[in-house]
Amino acid sequence: MTEPRFDLGWMDDVIRGLHSLTSDQVPALEITLLDAVVDWLFSPQNPQIANPEAEYDESHAGTLVSTMFTAVDTSRTFLPKREPAVTDTITAARTRIVDGAHELSAQGPDGISILVSRAMPSVLAELGDNSGEKGKQAHGVYVYLLYALALGTRTEHDPVVLDGVVESFIGWDGVLRDGYVLPWRPARPEPEPDQPA
Repeated sequence: MTEPRFDLGWMDDVIRGLHSLTSDQVPALEITLLDAVVDWLFSPQNPQIANPEAEYDESHAGTLVSTMFTAVDTSRTFLPKREPAVTDTITAARTRIVDGAHELSAQGPDGISILVSRAMPSVLAELGDNSGEKGKQAHGVYVYLLYALALGTRTEHDPVVLDGVVESFIGWDGVLRDGYVLPWRPARPEPEPDQPA
């Protein structure tokens, strides 16, 4: 009797994506990740993987961790037309995100395991601790996914990097609130002019 074989091709794709991540791609990674997280939190399009609003489990955290892998891949093909102002702290975080991605990819499948094992508990905690508060969930999930990536293979906490990731969230939130719409999202309808009485 032979052992069952699992398709681990997805892992090779993730490793390649992390290995090829460049600093120019990080803004696209950030906004693509934020968009995917918000989409999952607010959109019950697929009832099998929709936000249950409570009683989160590892499958929900896993869905959100996979959005980061997709965002890494998308960042190679997308350049946002608008970006938030860049601070020194955001620059430091973005540099660490690239370095962390390269460190993890150099470890092969073990690097992916490190990333997933760090990200999953944080994402699950953010979902559960902020049940019913989707804005807080979006903030926490975004921050901890990118922070786990930025840590790479390191084990020590890096407050500057964490602050930079938080600042990038605040920056992107401002850009989106100012009307920026990603190309794959429908344009917001123009408000109708007031009709004369």
